[in-house]
Amino acid sequence: MKTEFYNKTKRQSIYSSVFIYKIISLCILAVLTCIMAVLFHKYKTMYHEYTGEATPVLFLFMAVCLVIFIISIFLDIYILKKTVSIGQRLSKLAYIDKLTGLPNRYSCDLLLDSFSDPSTLEKTGFLLLRLNNLVTINADNGHDNGNHLISAFANILEETATDYGYAGRNGGNEFVVLMENCDNTKAEMFLMDLTKKLNNYNETNQDNPIEVAYAKALNENEHKEKISELISLGYQRIREIPQILS
Repeated sequence: MKTEFYNKTKRQSIYSSVFIYKIISLCILAVLTCIMAVLFHKYKTMYHEYTGEATPVLFLFMAVCLVIFIISIFLDIYILKKTVSIGQRLSKLAYIDKLTGLPNRYSCDLLLDSFSDPSTLEKTGFLLLRLNNLVTINADNGHDNGNHLISAFANILEETATDYGYAGRNGGNEFVVLMENCDNTKAEMFLMDLTKKLNNYNETNQDNPIEVAYAKALNENEHKEKISELISLGYQRIREIPQILS
């Protein structure tokens, strides 16, 4: 799976682009069909003027074919629109987390696989983030407020990660960020930008603030040979020595 899928703008535009391309193609065919219909009528008229005989069966057959072709073009447009709509829904079910719009756990697994190449893995940066207060929010204020907290954080996370790498929801209160060509400076800049946006959010949502713990594992420092080893290290660190964004 191409990593471009993890950019929200490109995810939203891919089906629209295919649909527009197909519509243009069908419109061109429709125009050509109209031209053929005009020429058919012209030559049929000329035939009657010069011969005065009844319309040959061949002309009638061509007329029926043109009508069927025109109808099929409109049917193709309708079917294409329905197919794109179904494809979008299936894509969301398969790859997109329903609540946040981020790539879901399955997508995260595919993304991790794309980082398995040794040349990419060498400077891969992995960050694991958890909403620390989600359980408390769910218990005290209800799951609707908890879902709102998840959605708000997901929007902030994806907006921040766009300039750095790829973000996804790994289920529950867990989110992951993967970065190519990542060193400590790049990771720290991402965390600073994320912290700034979270602080801005929390200033206007003091009743339901977002509290985030994180762990990072940068392969530039760890020199792991498998992406799974780098991921395991991130999980180990968030269990044993979680860092708090503040």
